[in-house]
Amino acid sequence: MIFSMRRFDPLPFILLASLMAGGFASSQEVPKAKPRPPEINDPVTKRTSSAPVLDLPDDTGFPTMEEVGEYENPLLLFRGSPQGLPMQDELDPGRPPDLLPPLAPLPTPAKLMTPEELKLLALGQKVVASVVSIRVWDEFGGQLAHGVGCFVSADGVVLTDTGLVHPEIAGKIDHVTITTADGTNQPVQGFYLADLTTGVTLLQAESRSSTPLRLLAEVDLSRETACHVVAVSEKRGLVLASARIQKDSSITALGWHSLRGDESPGAVGSPVLDAAGNVIAIVGMKVPLKSWMNFALKSDQAAFEIQRRRAALQPLTNLPKAPTLVSVARSTEFLDAFQTLQARRVDSALSKLIRLTTKYPRSAECWALLGLAASYMGGASEAVNCQRKAVALDPKAGLYWHQLAFAKLRDKSAVAPNTTEDREALELATQQRPDDKLAWLLLASRYVRDGDLGKADDALNRVILLAPDYAQGHYLMAYVRGRLRDYDGAEQYIRRALNLNSRYPEAWYYQGLLFDKRGEHDNAIKAYQTTARLRPSHPQAWLNLAHALKKAGKTTEARQAFQEHQRRTTPAAKP
Repeated sequence: MIFSMRRFDPLPFILLASLMAGGFASSQEVPKAKPRPPEINDPVTKRTSSAPVLDLPDDTGFPTMEEVGEYENPLLLFRGSPQGLPMQDELDPGRPPDLLPPLAPLPTPAKLMTPEELKLLALGQKVVASVVSIRVWDEFGGQLAHGVGCFVSADGVVLTDTGLVHPEIAGKIDHVTITTADGTNQPVQGFYLADLTTGVTLLQAESRSSTPLRLLAEVDLSRETACHVVAVSEKRGLVLASARIQKDSSITALGWHSLRGDESPGAVGSPVLDAAGNVIAIVGMKVPLKSWMNFALKSDQAAFEIQRRRAALQPLTNLPKAPTLVSVARSTEFLDAFQTLQARRVDSALSKLIRLTTKYPRSAECWALLGLAASYMGGASEAVNCQRKAVALDPKAGLYWHQLAFAKLRDKSAVAPNTTEDREALELATQQRPDDKLAWLLLASRYVRDGDLGKADDALNRVILLAPDYAQGHYLMAYVRGRLRDYDGAEQYIRRALNLNSRYPEAWYYQGLLFDKRGEHDNAIKAYQTTARLRPSHPQAWLNLAHALKKAGKTTEARQAFQEHQRRTTPAAKP
């Protein structure tokens, strides 16, 4: 459930949306089997009726990972030159500050609330005075960063995540302001702690009077636990949304917890609450996708820092200014791990990268390289986990979006949800890396799966423009043109694909389909035979070969091809 509260008032709250519960579907889409005509099931028996004309296949034509070829991950193209690593773009200092909208009382909901809605309303009333919007400014009034925090002491100490005052921008910070739910703005006087490893940052508000939230330590999150995420929305004011949090037990989790929900109201520094309004975690990374997953750290370290003797208040000019992205990428540790992975000594590289990422948990470069190592080890789910963190930390790096999309496409685990994440990531990758031919090809394939042939055609035109000798691009374009009933165009592109790669089984198979369409049975037979020779495990090629042989009057060969099809598609009997 989501409540929006524009003014701190015990009554005027409004329910904005209801929780939409639903399980995740498998990422493996199982096509519905279409009834086959009798001539397909038995191509040998003669019938008086003419054989049906084969239509284009229902399969997507999506290139298999083997067909993509010896994929060289772009991250390794740096060849040990970390100066080329993409850096996060700075916000435009001239952009007008994105302030909260004017606050006004909201009408009381007309309908009666359910018991669950009343509980959420009570929780909102309990925490509304404790949550603040945080904005970081430079000396010219340009906004460098924004996020969320909460009061954790009665004298105005605010807890947030260190990402808001990262060393990358620390040297440019002139002042920090906080905005409470009633619209009151006040400056931050200084900070007590800004720890990049734990993510704990403690700021001191100007007002020494506040309503703190309680931080719980040692909360068991080994199982998925219902929670609430608090954030400040530019359009809706204070937002309280239902979510689920769980400890990530993967090798590359490194203490982070997965945070899921039906909307994405969270921001860096957002408190994660239990049903009683206690803080159990703090959002540290926000993945900017519609199919969202954020990452949070438990509040244990923050609770420890609050309870122990507070350090002296320091001015914002003393915020840590190292390590920056460049300094991490140029460090001896990073270069050593990079070169180890480049040499394909993956086991050694993985252990080095885990240590490196533990030391620099806010480094997008470290997470991206760790994800690549996990991918080489066959851990597709681990790779997705790491690449999500990389794009959360540096959403302007098209390379990392490419990495996330590729990892997502390789994740065939049963628990992998079927989302639009790979498509969104590929769209962002091509926006920021318009010359990335492989990203364009994978995006075109995703559009084909979605049935958006117009976008697929546009993407493939870009692939062919960037890489005219890319056989996969011509093959997929032939498939798209065929789906659009442009068979002449399909023939043109499939011939080009075969000229570029005469050992491309899928292209030969599609060539056979086109010959079948024109009634050129002998040519279709040759194309299907070539497909079966190059890829003997292609059952559809054997079936279509049997059909083409029957139409050409070669009954004995048709029977043999059909038997081969049955042999390859009939499940082996259990002993």
